[in-house]
Amino acid sequence: MCFPSTLLGLAASYLNEYKHASSTDCLEKWLQISHPTALTKQEGPVNAATLRTIYSSLQRTPNTDTEIDTALGILACLLDEPHVAAQHFRNAVSQSPHDFMLWNRLGATLANSDRSSESVEAYRRALSLSPGYIRARYNLGIACLNLRAYREGIEHFLTCLKQQDSDAVWQTLRLAISIAGHYNLLEHIDNKSLSSLLTTFNME
Repeated sequence: MCFPSTLLGLAASYLNEYKHASSTDCLEKWLQISHPTALTKQEGPVNAATLRTIYSSLQRTPNTDTEIDTALGILACLLDEPHVAAQHFRNAVSQSPHDFMLWNRLGATLANSDRSSESVEAYRRALSLSPGYIRARYNLGIACLNLRAYREGIEHFLTCLKQQDSDAVWQTLRLAISIAGHYNLLEHIDNKSLSSLLTTFNME
């Protein structure tokens, strides 16, 4: 059986992969484990909307505040309400300010709300807590591209590749290099010559 915190992490992962039914299922299981009586009065199918109503009615304690706000944030994303989700994740990080994954979720939610400049701060906070967190580094690179800070975005993608080779990151780096107009560097992308690119951007 999964621990409740594990189920919330899975729910967030499934959300990122657009597996909404699986994400909803994890949030339902969290309730079954943490609040076994919460679903007993529920009539009809359980979905994101009904789960939000149930989560919103839960009695809060210092030990569950972060988890409930995280779940409500995920549910708001499932219901396509990114502005509401961002507020829930803000509440969650205010209660657990050292949780780098929560800061990344806040950043991603802000980015999905067309608030890239605000997302940058959240991603940087995540990286200050966990410098090797590749997902936050990659997301920060995307935010930089959206803000037309192309060189900084490229540098973040190169840092990701220094940590771990990834075809997805190489593809995004190719896009960033092209947008920045560095067409002479595309050969290095094709050859996956990371060392040459690091030299070019003074990142050796």
